[in-house]
Amino acid sequence: MGLWALLPGWFSATLLLALAALPAALAANSSGRWWGIVNVASSTNLLTDSKSLQLVLEPSLQLLSRKQRRLIRQNPGILHSVSGGLQSAVRECKWQFRNRRWNCPTAPGPHLFGKIVNRGCRETAFIFAITSAGVTHSVARSCSEGSIESCTCDYRRRGPGGPDWHWGGCSDNIDFGRLFGREFVDSGEKGRDLRFLMNLHNNEAGRTTVFSEMRQECKCHGMSGSCTVRTCWMRLPTLRAVGDVLRDRFDGASRVLYGNRGSNRASRAELLRLEPEDPAHKPPSPHDLVYFEKSPNFCTYSGRLGTAGTAGRACNSSSPALDGCELLCCGRGHRTRTQRVTERCNCTFHWCCHVSCRNCTHTRVLHECL
Repeated sequence: MGLWALLPGWFSATLLLALAALPAALAANSSGRWWGIVNVASSTNLLTDSKSLQLVLEPSLQLLSRKQRRLIRQNPGILHSVSGGLQSAVRECKWQFRNRRWNCPTAPGPHLFGKIVNRGCRETAFIFAITSAGVTHSVARSCSEGSIESCTCDYRRRGPGGPDWHWGGCSDNIDFGRLFGREFVDSGEKGRDLRFLMNLHNNEAGRTTVFSEMRQECKCHGMSGSCTVRTCWMRLPTLRAVGDVLRDRFDGASRVLYGNRGSNRASRAELLRLEPEDPAHKPPSPHDLVYFEKSPNFCTYSGRLGTAGTAGRACNSSSPALDGCELLCCGRGHRTRTQRVTERCNCTFHWCCHVSCRNCTHTRVLHECL
């Protein structure tokens, strides 16, 4: 008996309507639409028994392109890894910019990062880089954890690696993570304009950063811990380490424009390249973040630009840095208020097995931008 015969009539009709609506959704596909699947990892609307139905019953998956849905079907178990990587990327973005005027605000729905992604500024560059890095990082880790059916640990490093160590263990599969990330993330980009080239470059910069921050880990073997022989493998960096590198690249991002070889013989692929806006600067490397327009000041609310402003943001009155009230509040000044806070304190562990604490109340001074 076929699967359709097992479904109620109204349910089959609902699925057919959903399938019929897919082309319209795909036609409206644009940069970053796939970010709308950020909450799929915690969704209860997935039918895991059928790959085809799984992609219909979760509404946010209609935001994916045809190629992206095919990649998910071909790699069972990878959907939750992609969604989890995106969630980690969002948290990392918010952490890295928590003390800046733009603090990586997000909103529910398909437009996760708001209107900023329609621009070509530094913030857009970081968003594309960190989300691409998050997917690559999560997929590579999931392979070594056995969560994805189509990949495993990277076992290609085998045999002697040095005089007192050899390759072994379970290396994180960064090559699979980069390949899948490139196929999945980049397929959401359409066009041949400067924004298209910028987004692809920053996507690759995120993946390259994950790869370049890989580190060798080793375990010792020998009598009484003498470490006469070591077994080593390659381990992914933390996403925090990747975020730190990308934030530094954000501060030193390169402003670019279309390259023009000035030759009719140049192929289309050769013409599609980025060059620094200032001819005195070196061309951007694969590790660099690139942008092509100036950022908004993010000081005040603008519905047109999608900026929330900094009014009401907490600031540090004694800091001359970006989190200080002078810079964060854009010269508008700040208000100071006190707040009584009750917290657990003087905790003691009692054998066995509980912890007792006292409640301590203290006054906290808060500074907020006007």
